[in-house]
Amino acid sequence: MVLRKKIFSFIQLMRADKPIGTLLLLWPTLSSFFILTNGNPDYFLMGLFVIGTFLMRSAGCVINDFFDRDFDGQVERTKSRPLVTGEVSPNEALGLFVILIILSASLLIWMNIFTLYIALGGLALASLYPLTKRFLSIPQFFLGLAFSWGIMMVSAAETNQISNTTLLLFLSCWLWIVAYDTAYALCDMRDDLVLGINSSAITFGKNVVVFFLLLHLFSILLLIQVAISLNFHFIFYFFVLISVLLIFYQTYLIKDFDSTLCLKAFKNNNWLGLSIFIGSILGVSL
Repeated sequence: MVLRKKIFSFIQLMRADKPIGTLLLLWPTLSSFFILTNGNPDYFLMGLFVIGTFLMRSAGCVINDFFDRDFDGQVERTKSRPLVTGEVSPNEALGLFVILIILSASLLIWMNIFTLYIALGGLALASLYPLTKRFLSIPQFFLGLAFSWGIMMVSAAETNQISNTTLLLFLSCWLWIVAYDTAYALCDMRDDLVLGINSSAITFGKNVVVFFLLLHLFSILLLIQVAISLNFHFIFYFFVLISVLLIFYQTYLIKDFDSTLCLKAFKNNNWLGLSIFIGSILGVSL
């Protein structure tokens, strides 16, 4: 019984019981596989990236909770996390983080050396992000880099280079992440103000809804630029339209800063990411 409880605590620490974070990382990563290979991805590599995305997202959650354990107990949404309640000790969390990183690194055996170098950059970004909330006024900018890094790795693994298309996809994903994490930050804005933790929700102030909308729309515009340059099938733009409608729905949800609705807006990005993923597959395949 004790072992089962400990395992469940590790699952909670990794957020394995909340797959939304992994899905938000996966959609742009998988989309880039199809876009960067013109619809001919290496499915074995894709499988490795799915596993790696889960492992790295889990590792990111663990190290985030390790650094934030003193803050989380004072925030309503996070006060029951395993490191706060004592169900997992700081040393156990660090041990779990190391194990997850080792498992992730083992997947690189099947990839080229360039991907290894890119992966080291991704590890540094994921490990440093939790600390940026202490000194960056908009830590979401840094989070966007860490969460978009899968696109750079796909480009390295599949094409052994970083192309202009890669950079456009990376920037589009970065804008999307800053947008949806702003909605997430709105959930904790009151607590963060008391604790002195920085976030885009606080820095953007009364213009946060406008910035949220603009970040989303510029992200879509960059995807359209990629689609035009690569001559995507017209059906891609149908899924872009669906995404734009979802963006305006999310904007409506966050307009009053209600925590429950802001969290709903954040989770709605799963459907936006899925829409772009389907559109990308069809856009390069038809």
